[in-house]
Amino acid sequence: MKIICISDTHNKHRNLDVPDGDVIVHAGDFSENGTKSETFNFLKWFSGLPHKHKILIAGNHDFYLEKKQ
Repeated sequence: MKIICISDTHNKHRNLDVPDGDVIVHAGDFSENGTKSETFNFLKWFSGLPHKHKILIAGNHDFYLEKKQ
């Protein structure tokens, strides 16, 4: 099993060359200001990755995930 771990991408995720693997983990801080648009932009990109399993851990910049809907 190959696990890929990234973190602290701060809206630069589309610039990454993400290696293939079975699992991808984003270990926090995908956004800069924690806005809704940053969050949905990242989630669209992250969900489109080919990795079979995806794990997302919110970081201290990812404020939008704290909001109750």
